Amino acid sequence: MILKASQRANSTELAKHLLNGDENDHVTVHEIRGFMSATLEGALQEAYAMSRGTRCEQFLFSLSLNPPEDADVPIEDFEAAIEEIEKKLLLLGQPRIVVFHEKNGRRHCHVVWSRIDTAKLVAVNMAHFKKKLMDVSRGLYLRHGWKLPKGMQRGERRSPFHLTMEEHRQAVRLSQDPQSMKTLFKSAWEQSDTLKTFVAALQERGFLLAKGDRRGFVALDMAGGVYSLTRWIDIGTRELKARLGKPEALPTVEKAKAFLAERMGENLQKYLADAKRQAKDIRAPLVREIRLLVHHQRQERAALIEKQEKRWVQETRARAERLPRGFKGIWHKATGAYKKVRALNEAETRAALERDRKELHALVRSHLLERQELQKTVNRYKEEHKREATRIRREIARYVSTAAEPPQPVKPVEIVSIPEKMAEVQSKIALLSGDLTMLQSALESALISDEMRGAIRRMIERTLETLHIKAAEEKEYQEKRHEKEMAEKQALLNQYIRQYAELQVRQEEEARKIEANRQFYSIIMNMSYALNGIPRWEISVMSPPPERRLDEAAFTDSLRRKSNSELLKTVFTSRPRPPINPEMATVNLRSSVLETKELLRRASKRPDDTAARGVKPEKTRKASATFNAQRRPS
Repeated sequence: MILKASQRANSTELAKHLLNGDENDHVTVHEIRGFMSATLEGALQEAYAMSRGTRCEQFLFSLSLNPPEDADVPIEDFEAAIEEIEKKLLLLGQPRIVVFHEKNGRRHCHVVWSRIDTAKLVAVNMAHFKKKLMDVSRGLYLRHGWKLPKGMQRGERRSPFHLTMEEHRQAVRLSQDPQSMKTLFKSAWEQSDTLKTFVAALQERGFLLAKGDRRGFVALDMAGGVYSLTRWIDIGTRELKARLGKPEALPTVEKAKAFLAERMGENLQKYLADAKRQAKDIRAPLVREIRLLVHHQRQERAALIEKQEKRWVQETRARAERLPRGFKGIWHKATGAYKKVRALNEAETRAALERDRKELHALVRSHLLERQELQKTVNRYKEEHKREATRIRREIARYVSTAAEPPQPVKPVEIVSIPEKMAEVQSKIALLSGDLTMLQSALESALISDEMRGAIRRMIERTLETLHIKAAEEKEYQEKRHEKEMAEKQALLNQYIRQYAELQVRQEEEARKIEANRQFYSIIMNMSYALNGIPRWEISVMSPPPERRLDEAAFTDSLRRKSNSELLKTVFTSRPRPPINPEMATVNLRSSVLETKELLRRASKRPDDTAARGVKPEKTRKASATFNAQRRPS
């Protein structure tokens, strides 16, 4: 693996880079260890807070592990490499974060350690970490049998076009291809022997030679980007001065930029903008296809993770049920059966974790292979873009050096959709088939020479071979498309069947709950009848008709006008049970309540109050005594 590391601060910017889902196809936070927070942003903020207790400014150590593009590296190998690096750099036990990124069909890993030792409040010393990491990287390549990259080879086998991290980052910032820029500068240096020839070689490639502010010799491109020659040509300042002389004779960077701004007229800038827009329009269908593929892959991974989480909960519950509780659990431990069950549960847990990891790794590997197939097309686009960028750079350099204007208007590149391209290819194949018939008939003519016949035969053979390959590729494409559609439909059918089964189970559970509630409600409503031994009667309450509704105010006034004897007679006289009439049940019950209420109110009043109403005290006392005697239980 290629290991790139640095000591750094600015935890907020690092968190954005690690969780950037726009530049990466997939982002997976694999591990957060040694922090109180369970989120990546919170863990990095926690590391920053711990660093405030020390003088350490670069409190983080960031490392990226990049395996070869075609290597199948499981998570266990990444974890083993991380453990080896921790031992080598004395970072054992330090809080760390592990994040996996997938981009352009490649999977790499980022690890961030907190350098702060919380027990001693000091930072771990990272002396000579680049040399140590280089040794670990070579050991990983040899251990796994991978081919060493050209940048890591020693001696004469080392590539002269090897890029440093600073060169690569600068080219990315300036939207340039780093390898082509390295090749461009080296070729210009190798074909020149004096300052004049070197300046001409750079101008031919779209660059101007100038004196740098901090470095002796720099080159400026047409967009104003500054490149240090000592870095991009891999030679020292002394060798540059030996061939080019002193840099004081060259214009400064500000003068070179002013010259470019003067020569880069409106038409030339429009020409450059149109070229960039055309390149973007050409890449648009491929970008949409990549985004659609990434969207489908994210859905498949989310479905697999959800399935594994549900299965993990079910299996954990089943393992927990094997261990009894209470007195039975104590007996289980005393007999030694507890240890056996616990060992079995631990073994099953490890097997389940390994199984889930293998399932996820298999899915990730299949997604990487799909993305790598699409990346081949992307690489072809990149090669075409490199050639087009080189051509445009030369054209602009020619216009700038001669102060000329590009031809206007620039003819836009016609963007043809995929169906139109397929129709065009099919028509060409049909025409080519007709030409083959004419060529085959021409072989029988005696007017052409043997050499011409041989050329025609070779042309026919190549054409037939091309047609056969096209037909085979079309057939294979249709078969793969059919298989993919069948797999998608089968997955969709399985999903609908599972949803239907879940809904059916929910419906049955709701029906059981409703039935249980109905039975419970029936028991509660008829509980008084059951306690008294009376059979259950269906009770229904109906509103009385409007003409027979009870006017409580008028009925209360009529009761107050009655004497005590009349009221007692109304309440305590035994009367035959009236016929059951649901409509009048509420009226009869309310009238009885009001009569009893009035009687109780009178029994609680003093004789003076009753005398004020025209009732003699003696009669009142007799009525109260009669009422109390009847209330007293026999």
